[in-house]
Formats: sequence, structure tokens, C-alpha cells
Amino acid sequence: MSEKFILFNDERVDPSLIMTLTDLAQLLREDETVKVNFQKFAYFDLAENTINVAFKWKHREHEEEMKLLKSDTILHAIGFDYTDLDVVEDVLDESFRVKSFFQQLFMMIDEFRLMHLISEERPFTKKFFDVRIRTKLKENESQIKFYQTKAMPTDELFLQIEHALLTDNILSFQTMFFTELEYSIQLALQSFYDLKNTEDSANLAIRLMLLIEPNLTKDMLNDYYHIPKLAYMNAKAIKKANLDKAKQDVAEMDESESVQTKQRDTETKSGAYLETEVTEGSNSNNIKENEREGDASDDITEMMMGKGKTKPPQTDAEGNDISDIVGEENINTKIIWKETVQDDKSLTIYNAYKEDVLKEIKTLVNVINKSVDHEVSAKRQGLSKGKLSRNLTQWFLDDRKRVFYKEDQKSYKLDATFMLLIDASYSMEDKLEETKKGIVLFHETLQQLSIRHEIMAFSEDGFEADKNIQPNILEQIITYQNSLQNQYSSNVVSYKTGEDNRDGLAIRIAGNMLKARQEKQKFLIVFSDGEPSAFDYESNGIMDTHDAVVALRKENIYVINIFLSQTKIDEITMATIKNIYNDYCIFVEGVEKLPSVIQPLLKTLLLQSMKQF
Repeated sequence: MSEKFILFNDERVDPSLIMTLTDLAQLLREDETVKVNFQKFAYFDLAENTINVAFKWKHREHEEEMKLLKSDTILHAIGFDYTDLDVVEDVLDESFRVKSFFQQLFMMIDEFRLMHLISEERPFTKKFFDVRIRTKLKENESQIKFYQTKAMPTDELFLQIEHALLTDNILSFQTMFFTELEYSIQLALQSFYDLKNTEDSANLAIRLMLLIEPNLTKDMLNDYYHIPKLAYMNAKAIKKANLDKAKQDVAEMDESESVQTKQRDTETKSGAYLETEVTEGSNSNNIKENEREGDASDDITEMMMGKGKTKPPQTDAEGNDISDIVGEENINTKIIWKETVQDDKSLTIYNAYKEDVLKEIKTLVNVINKSVDHEVSAKRQGLSKGKLSRNLTQWFLDDRKRVFYKEDQKSYKLDATFMLLIDASYSMEDKLEETKKGIVLFHETLQQLSIRHEIMAFSEDGFEADKNIQPNILEQIITYQNSLQNQYSSNVVSYKTGEDNRDGLAIRIAGNMLKARQEKQKFLIVFSDGEPSAFDYESNGIMDTHDAVVALRKENIYVINIFLSQTKIDEITMATIKNIYNDYCIFVEGVEKLPSVIQPLLKTLLLQSMKQF
């Protein structure tokens, strides 16, 4: 049975919040693949490598909400490693009549144990747990009053125990319905301060249950704490499998060393005549040099029939397998490569757009050319010291005798390549004409400066996408090879829009293409007009895109977003885009301004490229 929490109101989670929590989770787990998700209860799912935080903390004052969600993240990112899953399984197997009460009691006690342990090990976490305790105490006191008036003794007793732990005052424990148990429960709770591990938490919960259960007639009405049974049992199985594999690897290593030792002994004793390979024998003809190794996802029946995985690989424009770089969120995508086709009107439209931005093109090209010319001819003459000039005429004509020169300034050059990636989803339709003018400016400037570049549009076929396959069209408008040839320029105005946009996938593929280029400076510029949106991609697409951008920046590829809008951009959208691109983004309100934005951007990047050499 699934433990997923159904969000009936389809509430939209702030992507920047998810990113902040994800950064914290990855830091604490020391794992860049950890994700963060919202669920009804907070827990760490090892199988999914996901820390789930609780929805109940939302809709509060911003700072309080952030600290509460961070407390969930810290508790489960660190606390999971201090949780004994064998003990948890024993707790689930206990045969108490009021199971929910017992299991929630255990989880509550163990959560407090973990908070104390983590606070001592990492003092910075205390401020988050203090907010958590204050908030839970306020809710606890409100619930106690409610259950006292409704005469619900089981829930009231549980909340009174929680109240004693929240106030860190065991002796304050009291209950309206079980007054005869107060002293015994206070006495049992004294051992709370001596808890060292999960087993101690379980033992304290059992000790309390032996006192309490005979007096309970009904189990808990509500869930305040939760054991994620499926996630924990899956985690236990994964840990066991990893341990067994580690033992097997050690055994195989020992066996391999033993075989190699015997070989060396044999060779030493018998000389070259007895040299042999370990793999030789009756079945050695079955071992091939490039045979594919087995994979955990291969089906055993297929392996016996000589088959492996049957899913076709995802490929780049040249047919190379890129399945390993597309990212976890895009494993079911089908990449469709397409070349732009010009029509009879393409050239006329292109020339008209070029005329509209000709001033910006000429200005930028002149600036860059003058910079190149100046730097190349930057030899300084007529100095009072330096290298002696061969022309000594100035010795006789100049009283200051300035006959020296220096060549210590670098001779700069343009050694850069660009990739322009264009969101071709349907929402770009109303911005198409002005966007294409911006692309013309980009293409013409780089072409006149003889800088090779690529222009590619991306979209997803939303009508054909389902859970098994999501077709993604990558249209090569201008390729790296033909970027300096005039006959392909009209392609820029000939591409069409599609339906959806899977930004993370497109950025990964474009970045992989850039990595193959020989130029020292590599720039990826992304035109988009919204957040990533494709089949089963809304919730994870922002993180996937962010991860793709971060990965490319580690490869020294500059990734810059130009966000296009015909109206004022709201603060939430702006914050989301900034989180994806780490402030390497430019917001254009009114697409007609795009050419005036591209010109200074290209100027900055090109001059930066020159100064690198």
C-alpha cells in the first residue's frame, strides 16, 4: 500500500523553498542526489533517496515556516543514521492491543532522543528545534483542552505525555482520566534522559505500555507521529543487500588475490612454458572482450535467452548514446532530432528582421573589432626603459632619449563558442516575432565576428506524452558546422512552436554538445518565458533544471537565462528563476526590448572571453 499523501486541494509548493531545503538536505547527507518532497508526515525514504517534510508546517509566518521545515529536514537527514531499523521492525511486530498508541509513543520518544542527540553534536540546529518545540507545545496545549472536553482519554493521555517531554519537565505530567497512573508514569519517564539509542526508546515505550495498556479501552483516534513502515522496511532491505554485496566483494577480492598468488608461484617455478590466463578453461570461449556486464534491472529470463534491457537508448544528434546524462526525471523521454526547413518567405522575413536590428549589430561588431585590433597592436613604444628599439633616431631627436619599448601586454583573441537554447513551447507563440529578432541579432553578430555557435529550439509533444514515453523535439536551427554560412541564416525565422517545455533535459543535452567543442570559453544562453512544464515534470522539473545548470557550471560552461514576458513578472516567478540559475538571469518585461538586452550581454561575454587569454 502506498504511503503517499494525497493533496486534495492540489496546493502548489514554492520551488525556491524546495531548493533551499534540498541544498540543506544534500549538505547534511553529503549526497548531491538527495531530494526533498512534501508529505503528510516527515521521514527519510532511503529507496527514493528523498527527505519528506510535513505539509502541516506551511501557511505560517515565513521565518517560522522555514525553521519548522528545516527542523524536519535536519531531524531526518541526520537522525536516520542513528535509527536502528531492526528495532523499528520489532516495534511494528509487538502485539499490544492498542497498536497505534504504542507505535506513536515509541516514535515520539525516539524523535525527542534524536533532537537532543543532534543538538549536542551540531549546536547550530538548536535554534530550529527550539522553534519546533514551541510550535508543537502551542498545538499540544490546544489539543489537550479539546480532548478533555470531548472525553477522549486515550488521546488526552498521549498528549499529556508529549506535554511533559515538550516542557522538559517530567514531574509536571498529569492526566484528567488516569490520575492513579500519574506517579508511575512520572517515574518511568525519568529514564528518558538516559536514552542512548533506538533500543532504549523502544524499551521505555514498552515499559510505559505495561503500565498504561490495562487501563485503555480504545486505541488512538488521531495520528500525531508516524512510522513509515514501507519506507523503513525497504531501507532495511537495501542496507542488508549493500552489506551482503560488501562481504561478497571482500570475498572475491581475497579469492582473486589468492589466484594471482598461485599464478605468480606457478610462473616462478615453471617458467614461460606454463604461462596461462585465469579465464582460460572449458568455458573461456564464452567470454568476449566487449561483452556487456549484467545490470541489476536485467530480467533473469531475458538473460538466459541472451537478452538484456530492451529499452532503446537516448541519442544525440549524431546518434551517440546519451542515456547516462539526461537525468533521473527524464528517463522515459524519447529524443526526436529535427532540422529546420526554410520556406519561400524565410529569406524575406529574415532580411526584414535584420534591418530592424542592424544598428545594434554594427555597433557591437565595431566595438569588438576595435577591442581586438587594439589588444593585438598593444606594443608600447617610446618608453624610458624596457627593450632597446632598433630605430635609434629618437636618441638624436628627443631630449628625453625615449628609445625603449615593451611587449608585456597579452595579445588577446576571441576563443569562444555559444549555444542559444530557445523554449519553443506554445506559451512562446505570442512572443515569436520579437524573439526571432533577438535571435537574428545574436546570429548575425557572431557570424560577422566569425565565432561558431549553435541555435536550438526545444519542446515536448504534450498530446503524445504519457507515463511510459514523453517525446521531446530538439530542433537544430543553426548547427555549429554551418553557423558561418549565409545560406542557413534564414533558418532562424523558420522554426515553429510546440506544446510543453522540459528545460532540464534540453540544458543537459545542449551542455553535453558544448563540452565537445574545442573553444576555451563556452556560453549557454537560454530563452524562456516560464517555469519548466511537461508531463509529470511540474513538481520536479525546477529541481531537475537547477541540477542541470549547476552540473554545467562545474564544467566551466556559463549558463545564462533570458526570461521573456509581455507583462510585469511577479516576485514568486522571479525568485524561482533566480534560484534555478543562481542570479545568472535577465528579466525582459516587453519582448520588443530583447535586442537591446542581447547586445550588451554579448558585448560583456565577448570582452570577458578576450580577457581570459
